[in-house]
Amino acid sequence: MYPDARNSPSKGKAKQADAQNWNSHWWDFHPLADHIQRPVAWSNTSTIFTPHPSQPLILGRSFSSSRQFLVVSPDQILNNPAAYEPPNVITVSSNDHWLFAYFPGRDCDGVGCLWQRGYSIDKWNIRDYWACERGAGIVSAVFVGTEREWVTCPDGSTTRLAQSGPLTPVSNPTLLTVTQAHQLNVYFVRTYASGVKSLTCSLVQPCYTAENISQVTQDPPRGPKTSRLCGAASFGFIFNGEAASDGSHDLGLSLDMPPDNQLDERPPLLDWNSYEEEQMIELCEVKLRFDGSCMSILTVPLPPIYPPGPCLTNFVFVSVPGSKPDASTSPKSSPKKDRQPQRAQLEPPTAYLVASFLDFEEYASLPKSRIVAYSIVRVVPPNPKIPWAARLVGDRSLSPRVLTVAASGSLSVATRKATVVVAMTNPGGLLARGAAKPKEVPVGNLFALQLPDLSDDPDCDHPSILAPVNRTSSDCPLSIVTSPNKLLACAVSMLQTSVYTLPRARITSGSKDILHQLPLAQALTIALQSRRSTADISHILSLPSTPAAMLHDTLFGTLTSHEVSARLGTTNSFSMVDVMGAAVEIYKARARQTQNEDEKDRYLKLSRNALNVCSVSACLVAFDYCKESEGYDLEPVWQLISLSTWVVAFLEDLMKECVFLADLADPTPNTSLNSNEVMPKEEPMDDNPFLRNWLTSPFQKDTNHSPHSVSLDTPILLHLVHPLALSNLRAVVFHVSSFHQYLTSMTAKRENSQFAKDTMLDLVSSSGLDLKALEDILSTAIPEAGAIPVEEVMASFAEGHPVPAQHEQLKKTIRSLTTSSAIDRPRLFIKSSDLVDGFANLSASDRPVGDDPGMDVVTKGRLLTQNPSLLCLRCGGRSQVGGEVMIAGRSSPRWKTWERMWAARCICGGSWVSGNT
Repeated sequence: MYPDARNSPSKGKAKQADAQNWNSHWWDFHPLADHIQRPVAWSNTSTIFTPHPSQPLILGRSFSSSRQFLVVSPDQILNNPAAYEPPNVITVSSNDHWLFAYFPGRDCDGVGCLWQRGYSIDKWNIRDYWACERGAGIVSAVFVGTEREWVTCPDGSTTRLAQSGPLTPVSNPTLLTVTQAHQLNVYFVRTYASGVKSLTCSLVQPCYTAENISQVTQDPPRGPKTSRLCGAASFGFIFNGEAASDGSHDLGLSLDMPPDNQLDERPPLLDWNSYEEEQMIELCEVKLRFDGSCMSILTVPLPPIYPPGPCLTNFVFVSVPGSKPDASTSPKSSPKKDRQPQRAQLEPPTAYLVASFLDFEEYASLPKSRIVAYSIVRVVPPNPKIPWAARLVGDRSLSPRVLTVAASGSLSVATRKATVVVAMTNPGGLLARGAAKPKEVPVGNLFALQLPDLSDDPDCDHPSILAPVNRTSSDCPLSIVTSPNKLLACAVSMLQTSVYTLPRARITSGSKDILHQLPLAQALTIALQSRRSTADISHILSLPSTPAAMLHDTLFGTLTSHEVSARLGTTNSFSMVDVMGAAVEIYKARARQTQNEDEKDRYLKLSRNALNVCSVSACLVAFDYCKESEGYDLEPVWQLISLSTWVVAFLEDLMKECVFLADLADPTPNTSLNSNEVMPKEEPMDDNPFLRNWLTSPFQKDTNHSPHSVSLDTPILLHLVHPLALSNLRAVVFHVSSFHQYLTSMTAKRENSQFAKDTMLDLVSSSGLDLKALEDILSTAIPEAGAIPVEEVMASFAEGHPVPAQHEQLKKTIRSLTTSSAIDRPRLFIKSSDLVDGFANLSASDRPVGDDPGMDVVTKGRLLTQNPSLLCLRCGGRSQVGGEVMIAGRSSPRWKTWERMWAARCICGGSWVSGNT
């Protein structure tokens, strides 16, 4: 039971509360009524943008790392920071290339600024900025022209929804803003121009403007609404159906604040003492069009909505995609001339407007919280006077809880089920007793409310909202935004920024046939299709409360969706290597959270091998790019040698695992061991003390190559059994072998060429591998790997190592490798450098491939300390991609083309940040 909030004392006469209880008071929620703005934006590369608490700056943080950075403000603000407030509007484009913020002025004009992102997600360059007059400051902004959203179908396939919002084929970016003066401004940059253009239209009266129409000659808005200020605004984008004649239907919404009812055509004065909030929500339809040469805006005001509550605190649009039209009533089968006249009716809802209110009454008790929902529907046949209608479809009182913030929730396309996520705080609660008091206590919950009736979603849980013990009731959230994949929420209050888990459906793992329906599997599939960050998914999977089996189930469900889409002929914008790149992040996140050292080591091995899968694929593409009809492009010869060096080192590690499995295995089965482990045979111990000490040293017992137990489930062995990994490995071995033969057959004409030739010869000859024989054995194993059932193949990819169904084929491949001339064991295990320092430094203890901090994760070359580097947020690798490759004054276009592939993303799919951050 909660304490009785009705007897809460007034602010000036608050009594000392019981030390074991906490209680909320009405003044704790008054910032919501004052519309104090603390905006927050979460980009698709998982960067959270928030305003500085007191300065006109924007803070950026890469989730879920601890890396933070500042977005540089315009010189006009930096030269006089005391004249500007922290930004009250922050928005980022869906492609993560553009960022906009508005800085209100203190007794001066405000400034709106547009940034463009560089290759790394922490580098933002100012593209343009402009002043906004007093009384015409920006209250809301959004980028349009987004790509069609991907969704999953019940069978596991993926499809795209209809276009949401207007199409902008010749402008990038296109920014919509709503100002205090009830005007819509459109800022855009033509793809063939450099300057920012703008269009302005009124939202309180019908208005039309276009690029080829001079806006100076337009008559200013007239009427009583010109003396009012818009206090807040929201944008709603309607999904365009297949039968839509035009491609842009947007709804703009504003909250008015009038000083009086008299007519005043002058600009509003900023004397806030004469203003009071008007209880009216105005709707306006906005059509942004492009006729092939010019952009135009058409605004049509709609009948206003009169809310039932006295103090509006939140309002948000939730769009719902329309159902596919019936073929029997489509225009193709029913021509216009044959249609029968229809009476006016309403289509199914295409959007909902959800608004919340607080009623403070006499300011003597907690405010009463209420939430309502309006359906926004189109009138058919179209009515030129009232094209849209708003109907009250949901009304719910939440007392004694208090709703603080709301955001659009998840959407089920199959059932057209839409939700809105709300944060509700409790009127009071108990504090933990005893000496060990927690630092944070639950003060509320996040709920998913179903539309249109606003009832609790019975399938979802209710994550807790935590607050510090000393601020249990005095720091309510002022704004909230969901993560790119709608799994997490970032809430901003006056004093802190917090990240919470959004309500999720209570679905547990089941049979393999339905794993693609798991919420996390669907989220990962859509994230890979949309090229969005998967950091929020990895965060959920890394939590101790998430079962370890959920990692496999999520990856398996994503692979199932990929296979279903490929079988149906649907285009996949991601590959299986991209899935393995996401696995790198998932395994590393899990390793950071686990406290068990054995589990941590296992996840790090899985992450390392998943990155090796990505590296083999990237090396293969590089060799393909540099392949010529009679050989290879030798302009980037040293870059190709760096790739070859990494490939050979990786092959050495793989072959060492095979040798330990085949040569030390006891042919007599031992029932005391697991089915996937083998025990070494007892061999006579050499009298050499160096060898005896090496084999029995504690260090060797802890290494991956310990001769006491070798597992068939070692992650690196996945390259010998999975068809894709095996095919890529065979292809890259072919390229390294061919590149070696090509250099050997050439006559070195210069000193540099001779050095390159000798380096490649030494690399292959000292490796202990016959690349041609190795390629032949791998080629033979590919058909056998492809004969394994698809489900078992996907299971091995999801597990990150071979599964029991692949063990027999793995043993056969290992036997072929170890009994052939492909491996020279003395050269494989003993290098000339090892003999210098003795047996204690044999190559079996070398650093695992890919763990060298001085190696470029992309080019596999050495990092130059004098050049700036990039850091991958997913795998932690560093790179210096993008530099010029010059050989004798010429550049290598093939190599530059390959490097540009990784300019925006790492080979694992992770985003770049500056290495010196």
